Amino acid sequence: MSSLYSGNIFFVTILIFLLVGCTDSDYQPIESIDFNERNGVSNVFYKLENKDTVRVAYLGGSITAQKGWRVYSLDWFKENFPQTHIEEINAAIGGTGSDFGVFRLQEHVLKYDPDLIFIEFAVNDASKSQDKIIQAMEGIIHQAWKKDASIEVCFVYTIRDSFQKKYRLDSLPNSVDAMEKVADFYQLPSINFGPEVTKRVMENTIIFKGRNAENDSIPYFSPDGVHPNPETGHKIYHEVFIKAFEVLKGRPHDRPRDHELVGPIDPDYISNAQMLPWSEVLTNSGWTSIMVEKDSTFKKFKTYFNNIGEARPGDSLTIDFKGKTIGFYDLRGPGTGTVLLKIDGKPRDTISRFDKYCTYWRISYSMIGGLRDTSHSVVFKVLDLPIDKKKILSLRENKMKKEADYQPINWYLAKILIDGILN
Repeated sequence: MSSLYSGNIFFVTILIFLLVGCTDSDYQPIESIDFNERNGVSNVFYKLENKDTVRVAYLGGSITAQKGWRVYSLDWFKENFPQTHIEEINAAIGGTGSDFGVFRLQEHVLKYDPDLIFIEFAVNDASKSQDKIIQAMEGIIHQAWKKDASIEVCFVYTIRDSFQKKYRLDSLPNSVDAMEKVADFYQLPSINFGPEVTKRVMENTIIFKGRNAENDSIPYFSPDGVHPNPETGHKIYHEVFIKAFEVLKGRPHDRPRDHELVGPIDPDYISNAQMLPWSEVLTNSGWTSIMVEKDSTFKKFKTYFNNIGEARPGDSLTIDFKGKTIGFYDLRGPGTGTVLLKIDGKPRDTISRFDKYCTYWRISYSMIGGLRDTSHSVVFKVLDLPIDKKKILSLRENKMKKEADYQPINWYLAKILIDGILN
């Protein structure tokens, strides 16, 4: 019997033991293939039983943005604690990873005073280096506990097709392994949905990727190998979630505690993340301010920002700051182009804001790290550079619906991101 199967049997055995024979004052935290309890989340259960309102935040990517495990888990809290008003803080943005999450944490999560934060970035961080993941995840923990040391944090690991190979070898994907190092250091609970999904694929009770037909006897986990079907894949996620949180619910939680902020693991962690409105750093004229709520194209983004700066070819933005990382938070879509980046007077890169997915408008971001921790002058300039948008879209067999929408080559900037301070 492989350890993938034995790990799940071990989990169930320990769970039964806890329910029938373990006292509150004497227990060992559970560590299994799909759940590592560590110090648990006792504060949130104390608050669920003693406060009128508890706020649960979900910081993640498009898998969390789906009406799946996020919605199901929130329902679990409401069903188990009907006397408490449960408020959701939905901070899930598709295509984003921990490197952006650390910068948007304050504005999208912490300002709403969460009691519990779920963090889901394993899939979108799959191609990132472990040191970058650790630096970002540590930055998130430090921000949260500096804001309120009673906040509970739980890491959640979703799965993509390429992760299966690792789980079949009883190993961890790169991003999950990096996050587990952070979770272990700060003693945060973590829930891994991947092994259970992999086990069911191996048992042939679910097919990982494909689209269901009426005569299919075996359901499909995901249509694209990443995003689970809400009625199948996300239901498996929820089963794993319930197993973990039923254990956590049964732990002692008779008094609140403050977490001790230790570390960091990496001295280069993102320690001073800021997300600044574009208008606060713009020193020259020429840009157009678009009020998002009143604009038919951008109205759907009003939850995230009030206005956005439209820069046309030739327009630029100069930022003087002291720090080691800079970036931006913008929109990509049919009418976007190319931005030239200069650092300390030298051209550094050209950053395309148009890609094969740009048949619609979406939130995006770009990070420039690895700078010396000193003063820098950074210039972003919109280039008058023709783009063969038809050719780029054809990479996904996409076509232009209205060619006029694709004629502009502008930049639509929402925020500037810095790990440091403005000069």
